[in-house]
Amino acid sequence: MNLKVVGLSESAAKAESLAEFDRPIDRQMEIGLLKSGLQGAAHRAECCMGWVWRQWLLGTPRAVISKRIEPFVERGLELRRRCRSYDYLAVHDLFLLHCAIFTSNEALLKAVAEGIADASGDKDTKPLDRGRGELYAAAWCGLMKYWILGQQENAVEQSDLIWKAYRDNTVFAASKLLAVPWLKRDWKAFAKAQKKDFEKLWNRARKDCWTIKAESSGLTVVTTERYQIGHQWCWAHCGMALLAHREGVEVVTDPFWFPASAIANPKAQADRKRLNDPNQLEML
Repeated sequence: MNLKVVGLSESAAKAESLAEFDRPIDRQMEIGLLKSGLQGAAHRAECCMGWVWRQWLLGTPRAVISKRIEPFVERGLELRRRCRSYDYLAVHDLFLLHCAIFTSNEALLKAVAEGIADASGDKDTKPLDRGRGELYAAAWCGLMKYWILGQQENAVEQSDLIWKAYRDNTVFAASKLLAVPWLKRDWKAFAKAQKKDFEKLWNRARKDCWTIKAESSGLTVVTTERYQIGHQWCWAHCGMALLAHREGVEVVTDPFWFPASAIANPKAQADRKRLNDPNQLEML
C-alpha cells in the first residue's frame, strides 16, 4: 500500500503535549491523585500510546522513542504507588503496561508487569463489572501481566473473565478471535487473526468518513487526527504482536495500524530466536 499520513507531525506534537513527558510529579499531580485517583495519569498514558503510534509512522528510531517513554513509565509507576484510590487504576495499569511493551527495556517491562494489578483488585478494592468497565480492564491487565511473567495458567484464568465482563465504550483492547491464539502461542493462527483484524480496521476506516482523506491511483491518504486512542486504535493488538516478537516470532505488520518500524531490527530478532532454540544453543 502506498500510504501518506497528513497532519502527522501536528498530531504527534499534540499527543506529546497531552502526555506531559517532562513534567515532574508536582503538587498539582498529588492533588489530582486525591481528587480523582489515576484519571489524569490514565489520560496521559493513553496520549503516550498515541504518541508512540505516530512516532512509528514517522519512522522515529526505537532508541529515541524509548528515551522519552521509559521515564514516563517510571513516573506512572510512582504515581500508582502514591495513589490510595482505585479510581481509574485498572485502565491506567492497562495503558501504562502497553507504553512499556511498546519500547521499554526488559527490566522495566517486568517491573511494570509485577507492579500492576489483575482482576482481583488492589488498594483494598475489587473492580466493578459495570460503570467504567473496571473488571474488563483489570482482567486484560491480568492476562498481559501473567503472560509476560510466564504464568500461563493465571493468564488463562484472567482471560476467561474478559469476554463476560462489561466494557466501557472508551476502552477496547482486542477481540477474542485475536487474543485466544496469542494466549495459546499458536502463531500461525495469530498471524491469520492479525490479517483479519487489519482488514476489519481498514473496512471501518473506509466507512468513518474521516480516517481516509483520499484513495485513488494506488495512493491512500489518511490521518490520525481526532483518534480516540483507547477505543479506535489497535493498541492491544500491537502490544500482543510486540510481545510475541520479543520471543522471536514473526508477526504481521500494517503500514498504518502497526508500522514495520515498530519492530526491532531483524538481527536482534534473529539473535533472540537463535538463543531460544536448543539446537542452536549447542553450537554456541
